[in-house]
Amino acid sequence: KRLMNGNGCILATSGAGKSFFVKTNIEQINLRYREDEIFVLDPQGEYNPMVNALDGQIIEISTTANTYINPFDMELQYVDEDNDPIKTKIEYILAFMESIVGHLTGEQESIIDRATKRIYERYFINKNKGIEVEEPSFPVFYNELKTYQEDEAKNLVLILERYVQGGMDIFSKGTNVDIKNKVVCFDLHNLTASMQTTGYLVVLEHIMNRVARNKALGRNTWLFVDEFHILLSNTYSADYIAKIFKIGRKLGCLPTVITQNISDVLKSEQGCKILSNSEFAAILKQKTLDLNAICKIFDISQEEAKYCYSSAPQGQGVIVYGEDIVPFRNQVSKDTYIYELNNTDGMQVARG
Repeated sequence: KRLMNGNGCILATSGAGKSFFVKTNIEQINLRYREDEIFVLDPQGEYNPMVNALDGQIIEISTTANTYINPFDMELQYVDEDNDPIKTKIEYILAFMESIVGHLTGEQESIIDRATKRIYERYFINKNKGIEVEEPSFPVFYNELKTYQEDEAKNLVLILERYVQGGMDIFSKGTNVDIKNKVVCFDLHNLTASMQTTGYLVVLEHIMNRVARNKALGRNTWLFVDEFHILLSNTYSADYIAKIFKIGRKLGCLPTVITQNISDVLKSEQGCKILSNSEFAAILKQKTLDLNAICKIFDISQEEAKYCYSSAPQGQGVIVYGEDIVPFRNQVSKDTYIYELNNTDGMQVARG
């Protein structure tokens, strides 16, 4: 909170102690800042024991869970007062659609832009007139597309059918998620690989509205996004997470991204920007080529980099805190409750 911004990143290879470090960090924040809220995006279901120990809340997002988030919810309190909320929503819906459809053509982008704009304009016009109207949702958007005659629109309707009316319809229902705790984990591990980026985007949009609410209440919000490289898989979702890092400070949001797929991040322009805009970083054991690139981003000397060599012991690395770089080793006795609670080695073995 004393840095220029609250942006952070935690980078490590598999088995380096990354998850243990993150959990210890969350536990310390929970003890230190009793009024703040903490959100975790968990793609592997490994944070549940810790969240339960902190009397937190676990919200599963999957095709078999009974928890739903409407990605078209129009609660854009986090939009800058200078920006058009509908335009901001269009940018998000483009990311949402690209995560489902794949690379969007220019014509598809125009059709999605037009359909999104129309359903929101129609909603607000009728609402202001006191006319009862269905709130924007995936089915409302889908039905709007069905009225268009372009071939690309018809192709979109066909692609989206299973996500609105078929077995992948988890984002076509009204929001029933009710956040009741100060520590909340969104468990995404039962989502199929093809739906992970979509799930990340929907949950993040929901959290950002909570961030705006917390700001109004004078609270900070801590956001931990594990395996965030998933969001770098397409242009729009990469832009979305980069935007959170850009506007987080003014909203009292302290976002931290976590990944072991460093090479994917370094290949992404937005991924590199996110790292460069992070005032806090915990860097544990790295592959040699990745470490060289990371050292350039964070201005880490060769002497300091030795703590992150591929031969480094588990839990060792360097912390970047503004302009300071501090070597550390996170040593916790194996016969303690904290070790038992935070250790994920058994989970990694079970996952193969």
